[in-house]
Amino acid sequence: MREPKSVFVKGFDDPEYIRIIANFKRFLEKWSLDADFREVYEQNSEKAIADSGLDVEPEAIKLMLDEEKARNLQKALTEKSLTWKDLPESYVLYRAFIQEKLSFREKLRIDLCAPKDSLFNAWRERQERRCWLEMGPSARSMVQAPLMFELSEGCSVGCPFCGVAAKGLCGIFRYSEEHAQLWQDVLSRLHRLIGDAAGRGTCYYACEGLDNPDYERFIKDYFDEFGVVPQTTTAASTRNIERTKALLRFGKENDPHTDRFSVLSTAMRDQLFSSFSPEELLMVELLPQFPEAPCCKLTKVGRNRNDEQTDAVGGTIACASGFIVNMQEKSLRLMTPFVSDQKHPTGEWILEKCSFTSAEDLEEQVRRMMSQYMTKSLELNCCCKAACDFRLEEKEGRIWVYGHAIGLALMDTAIRQDTLDRMLALLREGTYTGYDILDALPEGTIIAHSILLLKLLWEHGLIDQSL
Repeated sequence: MREPKSVFVKGFDDPEYIRIIANFKRFLEKWSLDADFREVYEQNSEKAIADSGLDVEPEAIKLMLDEEKARNLQKALTEKSLTWKDLPESYVLYRAFIQEKLSFREKLRIDLCAPKDSLFNAWRERQERRCWLEMGPSARSMVQAPLMFELSEGCSVGCPFCGVAAKGLCGIFRYSEEHAQLWQDVLSRLHRLIGDAAGRGTCYYACEGLDNPDYERFIKDYFDEFGVVPQTTTAASTRNIERTKALLRFGKENDPHTDRFSVLSTAMRDQLFSSFSPEELLMVELLPQFPEAPCCKLTKVGRNRNDEQTDAVGGTIACASGFIVNMQEKSLRLMTPFVSDQKHPTGEWILEKCSFTSAEDLEEQVRRMMSQYMTKSLELNCCCKAACDFRLEEKEGRIWVYGHAIGLALMDTAIRQDTLDRMLALLREGTYTGYDILDALPEGTIIAHSILLLKLLWEHGLIDQSL
């Protein structure tokens, strides 16, 4: 059996290895995206495998898709009655490929996306803790990138499920001599200010990257500055097949990484399968975003949010805790993910948005926002307001905080429930300083414990002092 290798390594070249995992991946994509194919598989797996035209090991596919087989396999591996060497080669290699992607995502979140500025990094970590309380394990998929770019204003696609409810396309930042100079200056300045983490974002956000005819030229400058080819998510992958193939080749040759294609219809799915070989899409995640797809699960956010219930809470597709720079609009916004609710329908908490006139002005605005919003510690003489919806409970001598998703024990010191209720009510009003809140707590409250609790809430991103 071949030993698992890294496919995220520049220059990796083992055609047979790539063929094995690419064919396995394509089969799973057909199962996820094609209801007719799945029906055939469920009725006669051998026939579906034969009809797929893919060279895959039937037993490996069954281990992946048969829930009972998967459970038995996990038990056998745990009990060590089986080892990985006893399993079909393609199953082992594909599982290693998926684990490599997940491990790299963890490295991005924990290490590579961490700004060099200590206050910026501490602010980002506070937002990450808040996201865990609000969204639970799904927050692990958010790399919390500190910097992202938009090279157009609005989007031409208009997906009905758009999580950020992007407006229609109204402007494109073309690669003129003037714009190229501004772009390169912006990249250089923000690289120096934020560090290498500045290169771990994207060149799209609430827009479609491929709307810009010069997207690849901007990507080349980005690579020259950071040594990184930014990940691309696009809903326009079939608009110009040869262009898309060239973009994928550039990434593979210079900085292998995962891209994502939104699949919007059965026709788009079929075109992707017919136009791209399994190997060409090995490093591309195909996102089933049309109702006929068996694995279509759209997040309740943005245009896909239903506000019939005023207290409805959905998810988010945001993955940045930092700055979004729109080069066409010449705007800058500081944002972080948030559960989708009536106040944050797009699952974003935008702390501030402003405009800039030059690369120097942009740098100054970024520095100002960092100074204003990324404070070193909780200031009791400043206004303290609840950053999101959470609960506080005293249980058996411990203080617990509960978000929409999970709970967390913050302190082992007992604080009476009436004190917790009063503190939370004042935080929700959002008009009192920390000292005001402490003065208004019930008689007999141990102030030192209450100060510690306020500080712990702030450390978990639950207290906002950005007024």
